[in-house]
Amino acid sequence: MLTKPNPSSTTLYSSPQEIESHVVRFIMAEKNIERDVFNLKIDEMPEEILELNPCQSLPTLFDRGIVLYDLSVIMEYLDERFPFPPLLPVDPIEKSEKRLMIFRFTRSAGCWFELAETIETGSKKEADEARKILKSNLIELVPLFAYKPYFKSDEMTIVDACLAALLWRLKKLDIDLGAPGKAVTDYAKRLFARDSFKECLTDCEKEYN
Repeated sequence: MLTKPNPSSTTLYSSPQEIESHVVRFIMAEKNIERDVFNLKIDEMPEEILELNPCQSLPTLFDRGIVLYDLSVIMEYLDERFPFPPLLPVDPIEKSEKRLMIFRFTRSAGCWFELAETIETGSKKEADEARKILKSNLIELVPLFAYKPYFKSDEMTIVDACLAALLWRLKKLDIDLGAPGKAVTDYAKRLFARDSFKECLTDCEKEYN
């Protein structure tokens, strides 16, 4: 498989099953970005790209000669580089609120992405505890999921891209929110119904639901 970046195109090196790569693929599909997407393992990336990513991690984005490799950096770069449709508000207060949500869900200690990883890779005891915490956290925020069509927003934002990738994996993580989580399930269905979400799924991710 040819994985060399095309200088005239935006290139994403993506894991076919990891949650952060799914988020970026969703955002790129939502913005209808002309792109090359390579779903691969980290050791299959071109050497020149790996050398510019000291973390040697996926997802990794190549665009205009630069290499980006942190999820938040990639998401905000894509939103500024390809501004339509906008996935972050213009107002600095609202934008900061969205950034804090993203940090809470994807980067803070004990965040939802970390809990999902623990469920998949931890010991049975660690996985059971992480599953219990993640389910409780989702149920706790039911009012926010029910408040507007998207998470605290009338329009989709990158917060929703992060949540969609997580919620798509709930069945795989053996989490059933039941009747108390109906608002979360309804919210997830709205995101899953988007053409961009369907388009961004890899073959293995299609099997999660």
